Amino acid sequence: MFQPFLTEIVHMRGVVLEQTTHKYAKLAAREGYLSPTLINQMKADLQALNFNTTPLVVAGTTGGRVARGTDVNITVQYPVGNMFILMNWFGSDSPSGNYKFSATEMSEYIP
Repeated sequence: MFQPFLTEIVHMRGVVLEQTTHKYAKLAAREGYLSPTLINQMKADLQALNFNTTPLVVAGTTGGRVARGTDVNITVQYPVGNMFILMNWFGSDSPSGNYKFSATEMSEYIP
């Protein structure tokens, strides 16, 4: 009975993570890399939307600024969680994996 609502929540959570990934890829392209400030800002934005940011994994171009024309990458991973309401009803339920979204933008940073 409640399964369609749970499925919609899982879907919408994925949509929010995907949009956030693309938003911060564009912001990182302006700076030339994915700075710690942008990562903290992303976590704050997701916390405002009631995401637990402890299991959030953010990776990408974090080593330093890259010149204009070079790719700036960002990858966001977040666990999907359990997809079924009746846990362990017919045996054990394994976690459903992770959301994983990636985005690439061309750096706009001019040294």
